[in-house]
Amino acid sequence: MAANTAARLAGARDFVKQDRLATAEVELRSILDQDPGNVAAQMLLSVTYFRMGSLAQAAETLCAVLRDQPALIDAIGFLAVIRKTQNDLPGAVELYQRLLTLGHQTVDVYNQLGACWLEIGDAVAAGGAFKRAIELDRTVAHSYYNLGMALKLAGRSFETFSTFKRSAELDPDFVDNYVQLWEQMRQLLNWRDGLPILENGLRRHPNSARLMVMVASTYGKVGRPHEAEALFKSAAELDPSSGPPYAHWLQEEGRFAESVPVLKRAIAGEPIQGQAYYNLAIAKCFEVDGKPMIELISSLLAEKSIGGEGRMFLYYALAKSFDQEKNFELAMHYYDLANEQAYQVYNAQFDHDTFAVEHEHAALLKLYSKESIEALQRCGSESEIPIFIVGMIRTGTTLLDQILSSHPQVKSAGEQPFWQVSAGRVNQRWMDSGGNSADIRDLETRYLEVIHAATGGAPRVIDKMPTNFIHMGLMSVVFPNAKFIHIRRSPLDTCLSIYTTFLGSGTQFAYNQGNIVAYYREYLRAMEHWRSVIPRVQICEIDYEDLVSKKEAVMRSVLNYCEIEWDDEVLQHERNSTQVSTPSLWAVRQPVNTDSVEKWRRYEPWLGRLLELKDVAHPRPLG
Repeated sequence: MAANTAARLAGARDFVKQDRLATAEVELRSILDQDPGNVAAQMLLSVTYFRMGSLAQAAETLCAVLRDQPALIDAIGFLAVIRKTQNDLPGAVELYQRLLTLGHQTVDVYNQLGACWLEIGDAVAAGGAFKRAIELDRTVAHSYYNLGMALKLAGRSFETFSTFKRSAELDPDFVDNYVQLWEQMRQLLNWRDGLPILENGLRRHPNSARLMVMVASTYGKVGRPHEAEALFKSAAELDPSSGPPYAHWLQEEGRFAESVPVLKRAIAGEPIQGQAYYNLAIAKCFEVDGKPMIELISSLLAEKSIGGEGRMFLYYALAKSFDQEKNFELAMHYYDLANEQAYQVYNAQFDHDTFAVEHEHAALLKLYSKESIEALQRCGSESEIPIFIVGMIRTGTTLLDQILSSHPQVKSAGEQPFWQVSAGRVNQRWMDSGGNSADIRDLETRYLEVIHAATGGAPRVIDKMPTNFIHMGLMSVVFPNAKFIHIRRSPLDTCLSIYTTFLGSGTQFAYNQGNIVAYYREYLRAMEHWRSVIPRVQICEIDYEDLVSKKEAVMRSVLNYCEIEWDDEVLQHERNSTQVSTPSLWAVRQPVNTDSVEKWRRYEPWLGRLLELKDVAHPRPLG
């Protein structure tokens, strides 16, 4: 009898391998009618149901097994897989944790557990599971990849870069390693460290247009424009969707006219490309083959195949088109739709906790009192190299950077994420045990290395990361001889510009009017504090409206504040060949004008919650 059952089980296994699942089910049920406790038959039947898509029956069969043998590892593991497939993530977590309790602590179990936590959205628990998988075996690439995804969810870019780098080294044939690594390179502006890995990926995947674009973009960032352009052209020939990144690079280089035919060829090869239309609008081109962009996009929006991001870009392009035609009501309608889509694509997974932001900022302001700054500055650097441009985003920081870096003695390091990455740990340590000279020396050394690598060295170097305003206390302590230029702009113009600008990922308060207003109020609160505690000699404040209406007078004042001699080159900033990677890439290539001053008035009837800032005014500027 036992021999006959074994033979029948072997036959059932063959049926499953041959995908004759209905026949396997009949045979296995027959075996279980005669031998209800046959675990092998029950397990194989659960596999059969799973393969048939009958997840509930598969789970029910396994539960029956576990009632009799609650510690059966294979049954617990398979049931966990089924629960995860059923999207019962808490149920799957409980089962994987049961495996660990039973001593089945393997790399796979920790990776599966971490994957469940990742889907639930608990980056800390996921990261803990993946780290344990790595401790068990440091040669498994996907453990590092998984940890990278958890760190990415937690917003810990520096660690994320290192983790994806290790994953790519262990598994150089997995293309997504390079995609994730490149994303972190962009977050950190760490182009040079990641470039050799991307180049290795391209050698292994020489026909990957996606990798070509990533390597080409990186070449553009490290001063290798000819190699960048050659790769971009190759990618565009392979895949029409590579046209928009190529065109965007041309626009960053200030070559807007050249970007237009690239985008039109991309659209001819693949008409449904939201980003291509958006980039055409950036280049102030609002027609394709004689047809108005409004007409073309309106017909495209009827296509159900367009994804959220593509639809978002089309809405932005339509909004810019209607703005160009001075139909501000329809422009705002499409900006609203674009923000709804952008929020879902980029920020819906983040809880922009206004209370948490307020609490964090309050703790920083308490840490950096006038007395603590004065005491700690005695340990600070003697370097006068850094010039920090700070303020809210969309206030003219890029324009000021372009103008100031037109001076022969000044170079721009762009928007360096150094303080965003480094300040958190230092601030937490200092909150616990007070500031110390060792941290100050370390920050000084590392930061000067960063800006030297970005510029090749200069007497004065600009870092124009606007949101560094929150870290001004620490920055002024480390560099008491640095200059801070705070550029302000009308609150309504600033917040309208934030709302009507595609900012990509990473700006968690974007794409939602309530979040924008709340963050703006926190910015005002922070700047009010820094005015009262940082030595006045370190802070100069200018208004965007004055910069664009009285450029020479303002720049003479700024250069005098920075102790830099006047040079007429600052009056010709549009000739500055420095690459511009911010959303202002078109505007800063043009002569200074006042077109954007009080732009909010054109949109006033449709501003919604932004109007809460209508009566807010900046205090009299320092400087």
